[in-house]
Amino acid sequence: MTGSKHNREGNSGEASEPDPGPYWRRMHYDWRFWVGAIFMAAALAIYVLSDDLASIPHGHRFP
Repeated sequence: MTGSKHNREGNSGEASEPDPGPYWRRMHYDWRFWVGAIFMAAALAIYVLSDDLASIPHGHRFP
């Protein structure tokens, strides 16, 4: 017999739930991940569409 039958909460038993795994494998089920991904995509779109956040676009000269 190897290993411990105790789970993180300190309860022992054979019918305990399996380990859910590391967070990076299950993070796409988390709403916070998707909110962050949407904000990141919006920031990238604003950056690209605004000509790299330049206040005066390249190639336009004012007299």
